[in-house]
Amino acid sequence: MKYSTLALTLASILSVGAASAATIYKNDNGDNLKIYGGMEVGGTVVSDTDKTPFGPSSTYVDDSFMTLGVKGSTGNIYAKFEMDAERQDWTTDNNMRLVIDKAYVGYNLTPKQSIEFGRTDTAYDHYDAFGDVTNELGASISEAGDQDNTLKYRGQFGNIKVGISHSLEGWDGTTDKKTTYELDADGKTVKATTIDTGEPKKYSYETDSLFGQVTNGYIGYFGDDFTVLAGAEVGDETEIYSLHGEVKLGDVTVSGLIWDQTKNFNKNESSEKNIVGTNIGAKYKLTEKLNLLASVNFEDLDNVDASKEDYKSEWAVIGAEYKYARNIKLAAEIAAGDVLKNGESGALGYVKAYYWF
Repeated sequence: MKYSTLALTLASILSVGAASAATIYKNDNGDNLKIYGGMEVGGTVVSDTDKTPFGPSSTYVDDSFMTLGVKGSTGNIYAKFEMDAERQDWTTDNNMRLVIDKAYVGYNLTPKQSIEFGRTDTAYDHYDAFGDVTNELGASISEAGDQDNTLKYRGQFGNIKVGISHSLEGWDGTTDKKTTYELDADGKTVKATTIDTGEPKKYSYETDSLFGQVTNGYIGYFGDDFTVLAGAEVGDETEIYSLHGEVKLGDVTVSGLIWDQTKNFNKNESSEKNIVGTNIGAKYKLTEKLNLLASVNFEDLDNVDASKEDYKSEWAVIGAEYKYARNIKLAAEIAAGDVLKNGESGALGYVKAYYWF
């Protein structure tokens, strides 16, 4: 349902230098080259076998994931190259694929300001999931994520953090095609017409860039116990506006997000989809290593094309995460409600082990 938790965790800990990346080279002047990575092993259990790509033979969908990267810096200039290996989850072949996740250079303007160019996370991608306490099954925003040819700025001024990025055309995949048949009175085909729907064909791309030109960003106040931020994205195929918040009340963290998202991949009005959604949850620190979590979620999907089905989905998620060590986490969740295809009722289970270095 959402971008890899491991990838988000790695991005967070690497940005503050807390990861125990292995140093390959280090000079006396501070120049360095490091290798880092991680993996997550697990997947999703679906209550209705008709909603899995495997039919009644299995209700478990493996979506294990691994990432491996190299990063280096010389003075104020830094660079990163990262590869992901992941399951083609929810497809019948379900085999592994390799994706170039990142390849960029950056420059530290000041200790708390930087610019980057290349294949990197868009600015919005750093905080699009802020306010979601779940690992996987909560409602989430589908923003551009990693994009080719991206110029990004991020800065911090006291408690205020801002970021903005612009990505040039990066789509390199294929789109789905639909064939309709004209039959005669005897039911024989007299004419077959194939059209390009314009919808991106999942996993037909090599670099993961689903979007064309897109601009997005965020601005937020980050306090010790209270954080609020707003994000937005505008492009040829996407328009999103969101508001996120988090409040820490002792061992309890209450957080949430609300958004309005429009997608239109083939750039004509009939294919436009709009989703208004919200995800409100809380996390309780039961022990130093064990957190309990819960959230309530809502999505309202509307299609401009009246022939396509609109639906509203409501569901709840409960779960737990156990931090075995600083770089190892175990997570399990259960979602019940309108969680299946097209908002149908059912249940999902999720379990994964995360490891990073």
